[in-house]
Amino acid sequence: MRCLLTIIGSLLVSVPVVAKEVTIHGFVTEIKSSTYFAIDDYKVTREDSVIFGVRTPGPQQSDFRPEDLRLGTELEVSGDYDEQSGELKAKSITVFLEDAKAVKRTALLEKIPSLTKDANGWTGEIRADGERIRVLSTTSITIKPNRSERAKLTRKAAHESSPLTSLDVLNLDTFVHYEGTRQPDGGIEATKVEFEHAELEPGEAKLWKKREPDVKPPDYSALVPGEFKMRGCVYEFCTKEIVPSEEAQQYITKVGESLIPIHQKDLPAGDPLKVSFRFYLVKAKSFNAVAYPNGVVLVHSGVFEILQNEAQLAFVLAHEISHVLEKHTWQAHQYHRKELIALKAGGAFVPFGGFLVADLAAAGIQNNYARSLENQADRVGLERMLAAGYDVREAPESWKAVSAKKGDGPINPFWSSHDNKAMRRSYLMAELRNRYSDVDFSTLKKDSDEFHHVAEIVKGLESKGRTKHR
Repeated sequence: MRCLLTIIGSLLVSVPVVAKEVTIHGFVTEIKSSTYFAIDDYKVTREDSVIFGVRTPGPQQSDFRPEDLRLGTELEVSGDYDEQSGELKAKSITVFLEDAKAVKRTALLEKIPSLTKDANGWTGEIRADGERIRVLSTTSITIKPNRSERAKLTRKAAHESSPLTSLDVLNLDTFVHYEGTRQPDGGIEATKVEFEHAELEPGEAKLWKKREPDVKPPDYSALVPGEFKMRGCVYEFCTKEIVPSEEAQQYITKVGESLIPIHQKDLPAGDPLKVSFRFYLVKAKSFNAVAYPNGVVLVHSGVFEILQNEAQLAFVLAHEISHVLEKHTWQAHQYHRKELIALKAGGAFVPFGGFLVADLAAAGIQNNYARSLENQADRVGLERMLAAGYDVREAPESWKAVSAKKGDGPINPFWSSHDNKAMRRSYLMAELRNRYSDVDFSTLKKDSDEFHHVAEIVKGLESKGRTKHR
């Protein structure tokens, strides 16, 4: 019998591991060569005979050479995957060049630009969008009047941008619209820069008012949940129970407020650009947080079942705060306005990200724009984390924690079908390696006892709730 078991054991050991065919979609997180690189935990190998196919929005980005591969390149790879070694032998590779070579974006300034002007033009650097945007003497730099400024100008001047003559006209409530080319080192060389002062447009002000919630505070002493209800909303997701722990609510607010830029906090109460941030921890099993354009942020209690430390929670909140300050809901509203007018009867507003339509895919509305805003919220969120003293390396770890509990499936059915937790994780990993390699992480905060204490409180309340309803 022992001899038979030995033979069987030998046969089992000798059975070769069969690679399974998989397709992954993500961002390059490590490069050894164009034939050996990584996307998150996948070690991709490529024979020279396997070419890079290109999915591109226009002919100006149609060329891609193997040597163009860099950290952060978005790829879809199909091939044979060996689970034991983590090696993925590529059979086909598609490169997604949207936003990879030619970049065209809008973002709020993080700092007053470091620019100097001489007879040839402006040169220097602009910090916005989680990027370092290089300005050359050949870069076109202008300033555009916003809506309220246009009302004070002549009809001709109201529709024209004028050359930037002084940095004194810029402040931290200024948006920069920039176009440029991504360089091999990850930086952007701008060909065009246009500044525009932020303002609260009438339509946006109405959106703020419309999204103002009715809030019934919890009875903390009796452990009775409060109620959060979005005005004018008739759908189930518009009403949430507020977790009846004052300690947990204060903790969420404290972490959230630490991530709001100092400039935004210092705006006077009557300033129309001042956002009244309010943070609520609500009862929901899902891993989610949502932000409304008026600064209301809901954090689902399910995050405490998944997140491992305070820095991961800080990233979730920084991401949502970035959606608000970058005016993503209003941008999405403007971007999809024509489609939304046509589909008004069949749609409903939801907190970021954007608009929930009965059948978004059938309606023909593309998701790339929404995903570009998610990418921006990640980039800017990392900057806000770092400014608040949190370890930015925990941002991708938050998605790894989600995947460990929930798997690597889709995040949101209304985004691109390729968007999943592994993709978000690989995007953040690439950003860290491209932009934060020189950071001294030893001085940054990762965790706190308070995080784990609040997590236990929340889990205890949910356990009591389940027992009560049995």
